[in-house]
Amino acid sequence: MANQQNLSRRAALRQQQELEQRQKRTNRIIGISAGILVVAILAVIAIVAIPPLLRNRGVEVTANQLTPPNATAEYGILYKGKAPVDGVPHVILYEDFRCPGCASREATYGAVYEKLADDGKITVEFRPTYFLDTHDNSDNSQRATIAALAADAAGKFSEYKKVLFQNQASSYTDKQLRETFAEEAGITGDALTKFQEEFRTRAYLDFAKKSDEGFTASGAGSTPTFRIGDRELVFANPETNEVYIQPTEESMLDAITKAYNEEDAPSNQPLGA
Repeated sequence: MANQQNLSRRAALRQQQELEQRQKRTNRIIGISAGILVVAILAVIAIVAIPPLLRNRGVEVTANQLTPPNATAEYGILYKGKAPVDGVPHVILYEDFRCPGCASREATYGAVYEKLADDGKITVEFRPTYFLDTHDNSDNSQRATIAALAADAAGKFSEYKKVLFQNQASSYTDKQLRETFAEEAGITGDALTKFQEEFRTRAYLDFAKKSDEGFTASGAGSTPTFRIGDRELVFANPETNEVYIQPTEESMLDAITKAYNEEDAPSNQPLGA
């Protein structure tokens, strides 16, 4: 009887030891799996969070976000503050400051549409976007947009815009945007000090984001887009290279007027067509 009891105890002990060993193995497996899961979660967080952190490293973004003086309700900037007028075509221009096509179009047609606006034949509204930043995971277009909006507060939006396009590059340093380009645009004295502080603290970041979101929701397929109502200008036929809009006041006003009146013509098409 005693031998049977001893055998039973030993069997129970072995069973208990086996159970404990299995439990330890299970715990190790669970621990490893949990560790892998944690690493995976951290990797996802890093992918999502690190680029913005890197882009904003060392930047003191102010909570006092501002609106440029020549802003529209749709987060655009009016050329020389001239609001739309009944019976006068209103041109909305979507641009990314790193877009080569935008720089080329500005160089060729900028003075033309500005003269038309100065003469009261059209009004113009700029709506900046920075969609190119998504292609190289940068904030170069966004920072250029913020700087241009700060330049509007200094009364030099158009001048700063031209400087950006004349010095277009794949990337900009803060020194260029804050100092070099501002001085080239004619921002000086107290206005320069204010401009630099507003740029340093990204005081127009929220406005820039809204402008960019507006481009995405607009239906415009690319930049530059010259929008008149629900139509957009077509400057040339990309297949034949036939030019529909010459860089003259007469040609451009004719194209804008036809789009404004929704007249079918090679020089305009439905927005985003």
